[in-house]
Amino acid sequence: MSSPVPPPDGAEVAPAGAVAPPGAVDPPGAVVPADAQPVLPEDLPVGPVRRHRVAVRGGTLAVAEVGEATAPAWVLAHGVGSSARFVAAAFAEAVVPTGCRLVVYDLRGHGGSVTAPEVADHHLDVHVADLAAVVRGVARRHAPAVVGGISLGGHAAVRLAASGTVVPGAVLACLPAWTGTAAPGEGPHAAVAAQVAAIGIGGILAQLREDVGLAGWLRRTLVTDYARHEPASLEAALRALDGGDAPTPTELARLMVPLAVVAWPDDPGHPLAVAERWVALAPRAALVTVTIGGLEAGVGRLGDAAVTAVTGRWTASR
Repeated sequence: MSSPVPPPDGAEVAPAGAVAPPGAVDPPGAVVPADAQPVLPEDLPVGPVRRHRVAVRGGTLAVAEVGEATAPAWVLAHGVGSSARFVAAAFAEAVVPTGCRLVVYDLRGHGGSVTAPEVADHHLDVHVADLAAVVRGVARRHAPAVVGGISLGGHAAVRLAASGTVVPGAVLACLPAWTGTAAPGEGPHAAVAAQVAAIGIGGILAQLREDVGLAGWLRRTLVTDYARHEPASLEAALRALDGGDAPTPTELARLMVPLAVVAWPDDPGHPLAVAERWVALAPRAALVTVTIGGLEAGVGRLGDAAVTAVTGRWTASR
């Protein structure tokens, strides 16, 4: 089956970086030999899988590609505390059968990627630059079919697409959290930041293990992923959410490519109202909703919803 969103005619991105010689300082986007690699689900039902690293400011990111090497790419970034493992589990079985390849990576400060123990390491613009480097590293001379992500990853993807630096076929934002700059000290993310500052990652993990109020799949996912991240880096990433940035109304309004949004109605940290506002602001957009409880049947439902949003009927806001 052909790509659901082929690269637009004439679209260009910087060419994939070559492997740098030993001792060289790798430019952002250069593909470098793999050492630590992103952890992927052992039972991933599609393939083939290739792992490598992409150079970014201060180090490298652990990247994995699922699907044929020459297929159009969906390049997806996860949210804070999550992982390439979760994105692969949620999206690979939906994306790869469409004729595309899935590109996932551990954000800086997460999993096998460069550590990032300072709050400033997690500014949205740092993640935007990292996402751009991954796109350059896997471009294969073509614009990606989709650039997107979950929560913070979606924020980075929209800002990157709005900048015009990368022109994908579509941009995907799953579970957007807010618009513009979050008010410091307010909201669920600020509460998490305060909690992690008070009890540390060990305390957060202990609470998650005992939190029977969380959906089972979500509790298992958070406990699995949090335990794989370097504690100081994860703490900095969670603290950076307090007062953090997201795409502005102006950025959303100037998107030149369609915006696909996936949201759910039962999460105060990722309100459905925010997703609806993003769809209203973007020139062309589609919204698909799922529920947290619905993913108990399989996290692949999130990927299914994303493919539906990307291939669905676009609504023009004006």
